[in-house]
Amino acid sequence: MGPPVRGKRSLVGHERGSIGGVSEHGSAPPSSRPLMLFDLDGTLVDHDTAEFVAITGWIRDFGFPTEVDGVPSEQVWRHVSEAAFPDYFSGKTTFVEQRRIRVRRFLPLMGVDPTRMTDYELDAQFQEYRRRYERAWCPFSDVVDCLTNLASTHRVAVLTNGDQAQQEDKMRRTGLALLVEATIASSTLGRAKPDPAAFHAALAHLGATSSIAVYVGDRLDVDAQAAAAAGLTGIWLNRTGDSSDPGGIRTITTLASLG
Repeated sequence: MGPPVRGKRSLVGHERGSIGGVSEHGSAPPSSRPLMLFDLDGTLVDHDTAEFVAITGWIRDFGFPTEVDGVPSEQVWRHVSEAAFPDYFSGKTTFVEQRRIRVRRFLPLMGVDPTRMTDYELDAQFQEYRRRYERAWCPFSDVVDCLTNLASTHRVAVLTNGDQAQQEDKMRRTGLALLVEATIASSTLGRAKPDPAAFHAALAHLGATSSIAVYVGDRLDVDAQAAAAAGLTGIWLNRTGDSSDPGGIRTITTLASLG
């Protein structure tokens, strides 16, 4: 089960002036055109580089240690973040709460005691990371050409875990919003990948069926295999040369292979 819908948002339409092609009743008119669904972070936008730039900048500017017990501090931040995300995706914490949890767990490792910090102070600390992270958002070099080429033959949309407002903002700031029909985040669906219900809910929003839908993502388990389990065609975008066995899942190393 994914996070419950809190103040369910409409999906933003970027090139049609509508709400992501979605009707007021929550589903788009059926279309026979094949659908290409993409993950966002690590697939279209270089999240890892943005995260690295943000956390190293925060560490440097605040004089935090560069490592903890021999582990680079940027890796420590990543471990702390990855440990906090599951509770957010399952609905146990809110988007804001998971941010505060990450700060509370990270600062003691940097030699800072957060126990008496107010929520406002915790949010201010996270903002030091956030503003650097947002400034570093950038699409991979193969993204624009791929999405542009696919638009002539396919419907193109994004299905991503995360907060709807943040992920829409990411698409706008990187210039990708105009290249897709809709950006759909797990906070809107009330389900998060790898739950099959997340894929099914996205297809319902778009008025598409799994038989004509392909999902492309950089994570083998959460993206490609989960999409296949939900009845879509899953494609693993293996940008890093991961040696994991894809188990019959089509694997590509660049989006140039698609369009």
